[in-house]
Amino acid sequence: MSSMGAASYRVETPEEIEARRRRAARERYRLAAVRHTALVTETTAYRTSYGKAISTIRRAAEPSPHASADELEAAATRLDAEREQARTVLDDQLKRAFSESLSALAARPAPRVARRAAAATPAEEARQSRARRQQESAESVRRMAERAAALLARLPAAVPAQVREECRENAAEIASAGEQRARLVLSRLEDQVRTAERRQRTVEAAAEQAAVLLARLQDVPGAHAGRLAARLTEVIEERRENVPADFVVEVEQAVADADVARTRRIAAQALARVLADLDYQVSEGFETALVDEGTAVAGLPDQPGYGLKILFDRGSARLNHIVVRDAGTDGGEHADRRAQRVFCEGLTALHNGLGRYHVRLKERFVEEPGVRPVPRVPTGTVPRRDQDQGRQHGGEREA
Repeated sequence: MSSMGAASYRVETPEEIEARRRRAARERYRLAAVRHTALVTETTAYRTSYGKAISTIRRAAEPSPHASADELEAAATRLDAEREQARTVLDDQLKRAFSESLSALAARPAPRVARRAAAATPAEEARQSRARRQQESAESVRRMAERAAALLARLPAAVPAQVREECRENAAEIASAGEQRARLVLSRLEDQVRTAERRQRTVEAAAEQAAVLLARLQDVPGAHAGRLAARLTEVIEERRENVPADFVVEVEQAVADADVARTRRIAAQALARVLADLDYQVSEGFETALVDEGTAVAGLPDQPGYGLKILFDRGSARLNHIVVRDAGTDGGEHADRRAQRVFCEGLTALHNGLGRYHVRLKERFVEEPGVRPVPRVPTGTVPRRDQDQGRQHGGEREA
């Protein structure tokens, strides 16, 4: 056992377990929602070009802000299924729409080549040779026109109108151009489509990352979290290509800080109850001091003037503890060691008691009694049974 050491805990209350499950489910739902919204936006853009040939997709209703983890999981699964079905329908409709609107690109008839006569003259053979070359060139242009139509089908719906129009003009030119010119224009069209596709993938990845971060922020209180959420929403709505790395760090830190603060409150509440159950002197301000200031002192049972000082590590819920002596208490090596032993003998009961409140021990560092002297704390810091129980721990006293 330890008269000085540290311990880290994991909060396993039913509420915390559900909160962790709900956060994971909310992240999954947010991801499904942003992908579904992207498909709605894509469909709306295609309807601008092809009208009623493209069906509308309704926007799915948001689940309740108080939805459980199971309800969020079910909503995400349902939304994914709806999106997959809508994607299949849209792909089929686009194929038909592109085929109808671009059929002229591949409709150019190839020259007919007369059959070679049994004894063709040199002039006739030259004419037929030219005709075959023209036919081969026309067939090559037709294939390039078909390739252009396929490229237009791949062009993301959200590309700027100017880019889309340029691509259409290039596709139209291919159908009527000579073979060499058609090949040059096709190369340009391929570059345009590949560039648009790369940007679309980048934008989608940024939107998905922002959606997950938004889900993590949902339970974080305060104006700062609200500002972070607004900036994440802008990333999605303005189709930005990335979430800045320093912004990601800021969001993750806000989430981690909120998690630590919540865990501290739960652990402090449990400690106050368990220490009181174990006959420690726990003043009214113990829990508040431990949460707000990161340190508090409880009086050891049957050891007047001796107390247990508990401190939270900065930025975490890890607890450090050490037996201390009020400066106004006469002690000595024997009394100090007895006080350390009293704490050590009750340490297992302390951990077990916290477990009853769903605060589970993860790891601990221990030092045996007598390894180091008992430090003194300012007079009045350690509460006594005969003191006013309304006084604050951690050195705060009534005016």
